[in-house]
Amino acid sequence: MNVKLSNRENYDQDLPETLEIPNVTAGAILKGSVKQYGKKDAYIYRDTRITYEQIYTEAKRFANALRTLGVGRGTTVSVHLPTCPQYVAAYYGIILSGAVYSPVNPYLPAGDLTHQLNDSETKVVITHESVAKSIQAVLTGTDVQHVILTGESEVFSNDTPVDVTAYNGWHSFAALKTAASEEDFDPGIDPQEDLVHIAYTGGTTGSPKGVMITHANLVSNITQIAAWTAGSLPVVDEDGALRFVPVEQDKEAYLEKYPIPLGEEIRLSPSPLFHITGGIGLIVSPMAQGVTTLLPDRFVPTQFLELIEKYKVSSINGAPAMWNVLLNLPGIDSYDFSTIRNISSGAAPLSQKGLSMLKEMFPNARVGEGYGMTEATASVAGSVIISSGVHKIGTVGLPTCNTEIKIVSLDGLSENPLPPGESGEICIKGPQIMKGYFNKPEETAATLRGGWLHTGDIGIIDEDGYLAIIDRKKEMLIYNGYNVYPSRIEEVIVSHPEVQNAIVIGKPVEGVGEIPKAFVIVKPGSTLSVEELMTYTNERVVHYSKVRELEFMEQFPMTAAGKISKIHLKKMELDSQ
Repeated sequence: MNVKLSNRENYDQDLPETLEIPNVTAGAILKGSVKQYGKKDAYIYRDTRITYEQIYTEAKRFANALRTLGVGRGTTVSVHLPTCPQYVAAYYGIILSGAVYSPVNPYLPAGDLTHQLNDSETKVVITHESVAKSIQAVLTGTDVQHVILTGESEVFSNDTPVDVTAYNGWHSFAALKTAASEEDFDPGIDPQEDLVHIAYTGGTTGSPKGVMITHANLVSNITQIAAWTAGSLPVVDEDGALRFVPVEQDKEAYLEKYPIPLGEEIRLSPSPLFHITGGIGLIVSPMAQGVTTLLPDRFVPTQFLELIEKYKVSSINGAPAMWNVLLNLPGIDSYDFSTIRNISSGAAPLSQKGLSMLKEMFPNARVGEGYGMTEATASVAGSVIISSGVHKIGTVGLPTCNTEIKIVSLDGLSENPLPPGESGEICIKGPQIMKGYFNKPEETAATLRGGWLHTGDIGIIDEDGYLAIIDRKKEMLIYNGYNVYPSRIEEVIVSHPEVQNAIVIGKPVEGVGEIPKAFVIVKPGSTLSVEELMTYTNERVVHYSKVRELEFMEQFPMTAAGKISKIHLKKMELDSQ
């Protein structure tokens, strides 16, 4: 079954069935946001407020600075920074210059760092003094021509540039901006063809690949998100600035539909800016919607909760790993969460137990899940936001506007959609779907077939068009000829009151294929035994999905993007055999 704005009653009836996507560059988003929200706080970092106008000024200066270095249309500029205000200015400066932004985890080991810089054909790297040595160590093995350094002294001012004398030929980020003009210029971008991002996949089940996102892809997805979450449509001004305005002009009627009005959201998320969730959710989407975004240096649970109270946060975005920590934090009940109106979870499926606990913890919030991926710019589907819509627990909601989703057979023999309720591979079509994998035509052809993105995720679409995620296709294991879905077993394990988190992998065993092995983190003070938990689990799953081995752990290995790494768990298991 294809889903394209079916089940219309769960979509905003005032929005058109098909959104008209403006043919503008991604830089138009920043220009429009400054026109609407110029003196408003765009970010709060270490209790210091940064306005939309300040971001725009710094971005224009950096765009012009890049021009002086010979950077322009199509040049890849990698950002190797931790979360900091300089990251936002660098991102928008790259976009305004016509160059291609490529985020790099600042804590990648040398081999992975060298590979990504070379794979993306990076010519310029922006790094931070806290991680500069890692760039310095790999530089000779790359084609990088310029390194731009920033640091603590440049967080809020260009007046105190970092000292680059210890780095041969490097540039200070602040010094470059100080010497540059603030003029606006046209880099000659073709939105439909030119890249804005080369973003690397998370690598939870395989080697990371560079995903090519065009300006049109990014503008499309930001338009889809604005319509879905805030009932807003794009308007392009005569000067090319892209603004978003609510389709419902009566404020009282608008507030009855949406929990947080456009331009009034205060957002908090621990997502690192180098990850696609942080890049879209903390840099691009909030800029388009007039959000004030809190930027924590890192996720420290108690500090995170204190920020909610101090700034009366209205929206929190996070991944299950974060929610798992917060939900089990001692003293969590003593905090005031009354201002929270929206709770969104993504990046991985959230257990039903976790979802129920979130609803209890945040009684004034609409708690939902979203579905997206790097290959689709960011967002594909989401829980229904409008107050009159049906929110189905256990699903990631409906396809966002201008998005089609179908479920096809896992054997790859047919592209025909399966009937409602049957599980198979999730395929997506929409204007946010990537151009392809960078310099990987074979992988691109295998993933983009007939205009559809084959996600590698396994899901079900019900009779009302709601999508539920079952598992990753690569993570499904086969035991004695049966398809076994680890996420379903994980759901049962975490339902135990003494379990904090669980991961199930397939362990190769001769004669049967793979057996389900569970890795579990129990709550502090738990006396639960391995045998007790295996019995509890196996009484609640079908016979071929029974856990054959179970191991307690203190913590799980994580990927650079902050997701639990099943690759590392599988490698650990193989190495121990």
